Amino acid sequence: MAALVIADNAILAGAGQIAAMIICLFVLIFVLVTVVFNLLTAFATSWLEEKVQLIKMLRPYVESINTSAHAAERGVVPADNEQPVARIAGQVPQRLNDVEHKVEEVSDRVTNAVIEVRSRTLQAKTIAKAFFLPGLMYREKTSEPMVDQEGRQFASPSYRELVDERPEVLDKLAPRREVPPQQVMRGQ
Repeated sequence: MAALVIADNAILAGAGQIAAMIICLFVLIFVLVTVVFNLLTAFATSWLEEKVQLIKMLRPYVESINTSAHAAERGVVPADNEQPVARIAGQVPQRLNDVEHKVEEVSDRVTNAVIEVRSRTLQAKTIAKAFFLPGLMYREKTSEPMVDQEGRQFASPSYRELVDERPEVLDKLAPRREVPPQQVMRGQ
């Protein structure tokens, strides 16, 4: 009997009806949100499908551009009957090579001009220093004597080598009977 008494309470009956209305309202909102989400998904899917079709239509153009660009890298000039974009893409590597050659030529000219200016500046500076301040221009004195113990008169290494190989060039030294060592070339 206690269950009948609880169900007979008017407050509980009203609260139950209010709860049922709230649950129905939440279900209605959930259904509306689901419908809106499905519509948005459908529109997004159709938009994406349109973009995919555009990409599929562009694929042959992109392939022709790629083939003409690769052919241009090998040095093949694009044909006049090709698509304009493919012709331009084929001409770009050639133009880049031309620009690169021009840049190299100009940079070589600039480098040579800078070297020339620097050398002329140092030359003029040295001449002015020697002319106006001759006391500051000291030559390095060598510690080696001009005539060594064997009678060689110059400190030049090439002169000493000549005297070692061919002593008959000097009157004081007798000719040697040794054969000079042969020079070995790099390729051997």
